[in-house]
Amino acid sequence: MIYDVCIIGGGASGLAAAIAAGREGASVLVIERMDKTGKKILATGNGKCNLTNQAIRRGCISSGVYRSGQEVFPLHVLENFDAGDTLAFFESMGLYTKARDGYVYPMSEQAASVRDILCWELAEQKADVVTGQEVKKIRVGGKGLSKGGFTVYSVDNVYQCRKLIMACGGASASKLGSNGSGYRLAECLGHHVSAPVPALCALHCKEKYFKELAGIRLQGRVRLLTGGKMAAEDSGEIQLTAYGISGIPVFQVSRYAAKALQMKKPVTAVLDLMPAVSDKGLRARLMWQMHASPKWTMRMVLSGMMNSKLAACLLKCAGIDGGQPCCKVDDRALERLIALVKHHEVHINATNDFEQSQATAGGVDTREIDEKNMASKIVRGLYFTGELLDVDGICGGYNLQWAWATGILAGSDAGRSCRVKG
Repeated sequence: MIYDVCIIGGGASGLAAAIAAGREGASVLVIERMDKTGKKILATGNGKCNLTNQAIRRGCISSGVYRSGQEVFPLHVLENFDAGDTLAFFESMGLYTKARDGYVYPMSEQAASVRDILCWELAEQKADVVTGQEVKKIRVGGKGLSKGGFTVYSVDNVYQCRKLIMACGGASASKLGSNGSGYRLAECLGHHVSAPVPALCALHCKEKYFKELAGIRLQGRVRLLTGGKMAAEDSGEIQLTAYGISGIPVFQVSRYAAKALQMKKPVTAVLDLMPAVSDKGLRARLMWQMHASPKWTMRMVLSGMMNSKLAACLLKCAGIDGGQPCCKVDDRALERLIALVKHHEVHINATNDFEQSQATAGGVDTREIDEKNMASKIVRGLYFTGELLDVDGICGGYNLQWAWATGILAGSDAGRSCRVKG
């Protein structure tokens, strides 16, 4: 059988593409490497599936929420399919949603609801699905195909189609689906790929004292410097681990660290461990407490301000004996302590690997993709979607929105073009 549309990858963008193509009347085949489709969907949003973000609206999409070698590309794509379109798509299948602080979740707050409804709709569209089949080779054309088309080779089978959608995903969390094989396939088809690195992940620090701070959580701000220049910053709950720093603010800036480390650039993070108070305000608080209670030790002075393990570490780094009376601490030592609290510099020497990252930065060069329909500008009838492209979003539903948008734009165009030609 020669299918109208074949989709490699049964993740979020692949399932969306398959449904969209089926709704256009195309015959559809989904080829999935894992034993089931949509496995990675189940892990999104801590199992609640943050479907999209209400901030993704036509005409007002912030340039900072998506990162790409071509910064305007994702913004132009989402002008064609925004959060409202995503909600309408899921409502058409009977999935109800609710929003919290702009984050959109299924009403059930279960990622399984999203996966199940996509699979049910896929069956409704009479799409064929084969699992446990990793694609090894793709050839343009082939026996039985009159003009164009593709022959797709897996380990065990050969498939043919008129239109091909590459929805293979990135390189993150291979146990849930994608393993980076899509990049090799894209290159074999003539596309250029920006070397992938982990994104939305924790950062490893050179400093040894993090072993003493593991488990501490605090509201803070992180500024990332690459090659001595500011690359990104974010704020929120920072988690200190035995190897370095983690938490949403760290995830948001991690792709810049990974890219810089890949290019052998020095990477540092400057942490503000008390963002609610200024340098001047912290100095005033410390001096007031030290004046009011001159016999208190410095450990006692800091006890009302921060975690005791963190306080002990900062005092040691500042060269201050935590057990000495605060009245004996000179001004220079106090300034060192303030700097360590407000401008704490750590040296980043690695990121978590792909298995421990939530997304991939890098991928197929978007200059080779049509922003209106995700079609390749190099190979006729070929499309690319989702994380396989050189686009990654911040936390908050942005990466899933990218998957739905690119999948539906590609699937709709592929299915429609088959119908027109038919």
